[in-house]
Amino acid sequence: MNDKSREVDAYTQHVMGNIPADVFKTLNIVQIHALEKAISTNAPYRKHPVDLRGTVSFFFIRFYFVILLGRDRRDVIRNKEEARKLQAKSISIMTFLYAVICMALPVIFLLLYIVKSWAGIDIFPDHHLSDFIGID
Repeated sequence: MNDKSREVDAYTQHVMGNIPADVFKTLNIVQIHALEKAISTNAPYRKHPVDLRGTVSFFFIRFYFVILLGRDRRDVIRNKEEARKLQAKSISIMTFLYAVICMALPVIFLLLYIVKSWAGIDIFPDHHLSDFIGID
């Protein structure tokens, strides 16, 4: 980590900085490089398409900024997205079934009325469908 020719990202530096000093002193350079490579390969921010980091100085104060953009792939968010997709799919299926039933019911009632009329069944004597809907 002391080699200045290689640039180590902030996440790797943070993780390596959390290794106790007495343990870090026991590591040889090959082990340190292997740890740095393993940590930087699995750094969480590496998966973002946009990763902007920098610092801004105002007189005696320095501020840092981090801008990460990309799809949220955390488990909680992923589970919510899957639940929304499932809910949207079930709503679309229910809407389709509702539309089919709404279109089919009048046709079914009309067919039943025609079959009833052909069979000569008179459910309400002296009253016919034409009396109710105003057809002469």
